[in-house]
Amino acid sequence: MGRKRSPENENLPRGMIFNKKAQTYYLRGKDQKDIRLGKSINEAFRNYYAYAEINFECRTISDLIDRYLKEISPTKAETTHKSNLSAAKHLIKRFGHMNPLMLRARHAYQYLDLRAREGAPIRANREFALLSCIMTHAVRWGIIDSAPFHGIIRNPEKPRDKLVTNEEVAIFCKYCPRWLQLYVELKLATGLRQTDMLKLSSKDWNDNHGLRVQTSKTKNRMQFAYCEHLALIIAELKEINGYRGKEKSKAPLIHWYFFASHANARLEKPLTPDGLRTAWNKAMLEAISNGELDKAQRFQERDLRAKAASDCKNINQAFELLGHSNISTTKRIYRRGYSEVDTLAPQTETKAEVKINNGIKAKTKRKTKH
Repeated sequence: MGRKRSPENENLPRGMIFNKKAQTYYLRGKDQKDIRLGKSINEAFRNYYAYAEINFECRTISDLIDRYLKEISPTKAETTHKSNLSAAKHLIKRFGHMNPLMLRARHAYQYLDLRAREGAPIRANREFALLSCIMTHAVRWGIIDSAPFHGIIRNPEKPRDKLVTNEEVAIFCKYCPRWLQLYVELKLATGLRQTDMLKLSSKDWNDNHGLRVQTSKTKNRMQFAYCEHLALIIAELKEINGYRGKEKSKAPLIHWYFFASHANARLEKPLTPDGLRTAWNKAMLEAISNGELDKAQRFQERDLRAKAASDCKNINQAFELLGHSNISTTKRIYRRGYSEVDTLAPQTETKAEVKINNGIKAKTKRKTKH
């Protein structure tokens, strides 16, 4: 009977160990020194399976999901990783016992229909998207020869169409702390995603070139030109968040986040999504309880991104502002207002216009004779 593995290593595959002192993962070597795999778990798994002598033992789809959650999912955005963890529980429940070679398109349709009957048709689409991505990686890992899902028709989705008005934003801001009011103003000016908004810091702003951002999702590099409106917002944010540390010193920081966590004055960390959600819901509930907003007027933080796109003059400006990879996404989901279009001039004369023009010509002709 082999030696029992330590708690930090018991969930790792054969040969992989975690050195607590170095905070690094290693591959235990037999006739040579241990091979360094990396400090993060996803990097360690990627390097672990890169060695030719190591075969990935995959008996069920549950094994595939487990590898994906350890190797691929942590490299994605934090919100995406959390969503994957939640979706994986449902996938393991339905498909975990199956052999990957036995999975067919009909199983995907059965799953989509089943989740729709359970009242989660849209969530089923997200879960299927994760399963499809996992099976694509299974091809790359040599588990299957081809992905089993091609041309799957998902459950119908209706894009969110809530159009936030200026009056609703003004009422909501009355119940917000000042930093949240500035958040709303900056969001409407830039249309940035929540993830990118919370990562904004003094390093992104310059009085010469303005605000430079590399979006987390599409990796687009965007520059919002310097203007007085942006400058005033950021100047006030600096006044709110620009000083930390001991009260006596009042020493300004070289680097500060636009929307910083105030849980610990000495730790310069950005505000978390949960922290923003708490402040947002508190202000919204106060506005509703006081009767200034009703439940139908309630809007979410993400609706401000759509409002910014809808306030643009045309679809091209909205596309550039939001930094999408495909303009159809901008048009289908984010342009919720009315687009201004020019009416066409008539190409042929109407009967009324013909009658009027003939009358003018006849009158002109009579004057000419006299």
